[in-house]
Amino acid sequence: MAASVLNRWWVKAAAQGLLAAAPGATALDDRIRRRLRPPHLTSDYVLSKWHHVESHLVAVGGGTGAALAAGTRVLELGTGWFPIVPLGLALHGATVITVDRTGHLDPARVRLAMQLLSDLEAAGRVRTAAPERLARLRDLLTDPAPRGTEELLEPLGVTALLADATDLSGLPQTHGSDLLVSNNTLEHIPADVLAGIFTEFRRVGGPSARMSHYIDLADHYAGFDPRINEFHFLTLPAARWRLANNRLGYQNRLQLSDYHRVLHDTGWQVTTEQLTSRNRRQLEGLALVAPYDAMPREDLLVVKAHVVADRSA
Repeated sequence: MAASVLNRWWVKAAAQGLLAAAPGATALDDRIRRRLRPPHLTSDYVLSKWHHVESHLVAVGGGTGAALAAGTRVLELGTGWFPIVPLGLALHGATVITVDRTGHLDPARVRLAMQLLSDLEAAGRVRTAAPERLARLRDLLTDPAPRGTEELLEPLGVTALLADATDLSGLPQTHGSDLLVSNNTLEHIPADVLAGIFTEFRRVGGPSARMSHYIDLADHYAGFDPRINEFHFLTLPAARWRLANNRLGYQNRLQLSDYHRVLHDTGWQVTTEQLTSRNRRQLEGLALVAPYDAMPREDLLVVKAHVVADRSA
């Protein structure tokens, strides 16, 4: 592939790699993102995340607009910048614990997520099932008193914690979780760490625990550089990919079969999945490197997946 095609995504990778090598890189990256990206959400983005909420509800035997069973406990991996999914599940009656290794939430972003959910519900574009929590959410939005992130979320049944998800022994509130979810998070975690997380989720999950994960398997740089496609990173040899990959924008390049294997090896069995796949033509002309050149094309063509898994017998 010509150097001119590589330049745009490579510049981003190089800049991010330099930042990743700096002392205190995670905190520095957080400050830069906050400066460059003031709190902003669109209804379309919130609705896309609400689709995740609906799918997670179906996974646990519920549905949008139907209250979850009393006492339902949800554990989310990867809080991110806006707690849309945790709030959506809480507005169906769940108690939600969301964990992340990095704290990105702040009151402005939490309020913005709350406001858009309130507006969308009022417009009939989303349905909730915990009227007392919805009323509390609106009370919090109209209350002029300054509140921190915790003071906004906990009255609604959401607790955000900084934690290493491979060891939740010090967080008893995560134990006995009925549903364990993630939303475009798994692809940023190395396979060995992912195995540790799934093993820990099996340990802390309740007797009938179920997992529901949204995974983005495409090359994330393709969203930044339209001149490359979603499979471009499968053309980079391991040595070159190590230069492009970095801990701030890490991508594991795992394929669907790899996730299946990690789940199986950690005591989980895939029960249902919904896949988005591209046309075979998207792989034409790409010089795939090992091990991808030997993998079934049907596996490689999956760019998005929603995977539901139960404990293995």
